[in-house]
Amino acid sequence: MKFRELADFIKLEHTVFDIPFIVSGSFIAANGYPGTLVLILVIGAGSFARATGMSINRILGRRYDMINPRKKDWALVKGTFSMRSAVAFAVLSAVFFETCAFFLNRLVFELSPIVLALFIIDPLLKKITMLRHFFMGLVIGIGVMAGYLAVSPSFPAAPEIYILILATGLWIAGFDMIYTIPDVDYDKKNGLKTVMSKNGIKRGIHYSESVHAVTGTLFLSLAFFINSFIYIAAASIIIILIIYQHLILKPDDPNSIRVSFLNSNSFIGFIFLAGVILSIYVH
Repeated sequence: MKFRELADFIKLEHTVFDIPFIVSGSFIAANGYPGTLVLILVIGAGSFARATGMSINRILGRRYDMINPRKKDWALVKGTFSMRSAVAFAVLSAVFFETCAFFLNRLVFELSPIVLALFIIDPLLKKITMLRHFFMGLVIGIGVMAGYLAVSPSFPAAPEIYILILATGLWIAGFDMIYTIPDVDYDKKNGLKTVMSKNGIKRGIHYSESVHAVTGTLFLSLAFFINSFIYIAAASIIIILIIYQHLILKPDDPNSIRVSFLNSNSFIGFIFLAGVILSIYVH
């Protein structure tokens, strides 16, 4: 098993979307540095959870990926990464995820099987409802709560974590809609339900824009809880990047879709994390 094939299989570069928000949850819970061991375990649990989820997604979606021209070079489709290796890697990742959860605290460990169940449900929703975009966003958004509970093993009464979960989930859902644009014809033909395949690209983009408008509002509203000009600056940059991905989007240009999906979104999590950390320490 080559690292390049493994990285392609789990889309390693997409880790930048969720890990910074999971770590942010830990810093918010600790109101400062959560501790080196906790931070290592949180990053490990988040990384292995994501690897497990992506593996399950690839395994359950392989029959559709095999006949999708856009995905002909994917490792599991062209056979450079075998199904046997995929299943073994999914199991191994799940074991490492559970191990990290066990060493964090009892509550995180008890809740961890729910996360694995959500990973299995997610790809199955492709045939059922276009709301799967929001379900996937919520699954990733829950990582924020996981990062929080890793430090403080009780559900918070203050609303900021719940707002952050919603903001993260809607952000993911909005750009996942954009990501499906190249597959519209294929999805219609094979009965896969997305916002684009059900409503058309033009209306689907409007839906994505509306979702991201709410996302920006939620990120900005967190300034009431993270009382810092630094966070307001970070949130403003995030909003600019969200707007930018829609401004450069050209539905008939696959390269602009890739740039819109990956380039601008890759920075948002790190900007948010930096805003949270600097706000805590400067304040």
